[in-house]
Amino acid sequence: MLPELTHWPVNWADGMKISRSHLIANDNALRDAIRDATGLLLTSYNYGLLSSPTGQESPLLLTCDGSELTLSICRAITPGGARIDFDAARTLPLRLSLTNVREQWQRSNHTVGYIVLDINPFEPQPWGQPDPEEVPLRYPYTQPTCRLSVLTASMLAPGMSAGYHLPIGKLLLSGGQFSLDSTYLPPCRSVGAWPAFRQHHQTIGKNLGKIADFATTVIGRVRTNARSGQANLLASSIGYLAEATVRVMSDHLDAYDMRGQDESPLFIVELGVRLARTLKLAIKSTPDQERDTMFNYFKNWCNVSPAEFETSLNNLLEEEYIHADCQSMITHFYNLTDKLIALYSKLSELNYVEKERGTIYQEKQELDPQPTKRKGIWG
Repeated sequence: MLPELTHWPVNWADGMKISRSHLIANDNALRDAIRDATGLLLTSYNYGLLSSPTGQESPLLLTCDGSELTLSICRAITPGGARIDFDAARTLPLRLSLTNVREQWQRSNHTVGYIVLDINPFEPQPWGQPDPEEVPLRYPYTQPTCRLSVLTASMLAPGMSAGYHLPIGKLLLSGGQFSLDSTYLPPCRSVGAWPAFRQHHQTIGKNLGKIADFATTVIGRVRTNARSGQANLLASSIGYLAEATVRVMSDHLDAYDMRGQDESPLFIVELGVRLARTLKLAIKSTPDQERDTMFNYFKNWCNVSPAEFETSLNNLLEEEYIHADCQSMITHFYNLTDKLIALYSKLSELNYVEKERGTIYQEKQELDPQPTKRKGIWG
């Protein structure tokens, strides 16, 4: 991900003839050194959009009218450490016609792609207000050259290996017209850099708080039953699962609330994976008969089937985090919290002594199971 150094300082010597090329070469060497030093501090999960400056609502302003892309604002850093600070207030907006892209996609049956911003710090473009009293008249400043391009979804991973590229949008083609995917979450340096990430962080945090409250109530009911002489294996199994849930919340929820806005989006997903992993291990460590009884109880009294519960856990555990597009993992985290809220909210109202309805759920239902197939979490 980190590009190699390609520009080196000029070897100055007394009496040498200095030309414009020497000054440009030295300037490029300085740019490359700064870019390299910045890139050394980056990882595969903390590059992207930066927080907006004061007075600016968003670090990115990208629009699509169906046939053309227009970029007006972008404040970000690429995986290789190249700084992007593009603002149409200083220069003209970046535009990209989608006519050729439409023809290519229709021929190859593509409907989804990514909008990528390319930056070349070694190809400076002049800008600024010339000083009328200065001779010769010139633009006082330069800024890196930026270009827009479009990659299909299959090309995203190879394209992201380049240190001077950054995906900034997701493009959809439907009915011959292009549109931006409003649910796309661009790569961000921190959760607080993008409004949608901030909203996800807040909503998921509230859901986790509800889960912690309901699970705590469940633990209290289990212990109350034990003191009253109503303890049973079902209640013990449910209490064990609730305790595992509360343990994750007590260990990580405060850090999630206090540091989450300043951390990478991976910080949100990491808590979801940690919660899913803890629950899966707690379930697998429960004896088979008790586990089957507990899941049969969930199915009959809480409307949460074993298959649905396992799927919500495995979706988080088995999917790879992709910083350039992590929407699916955020969605999986929402699904898990929804399942846990539904489960624990109902359990908090029950006594875990009701007679079971139906037969105990058995995991092995396949007619011809394969010995190498991955087992479920309760089998």
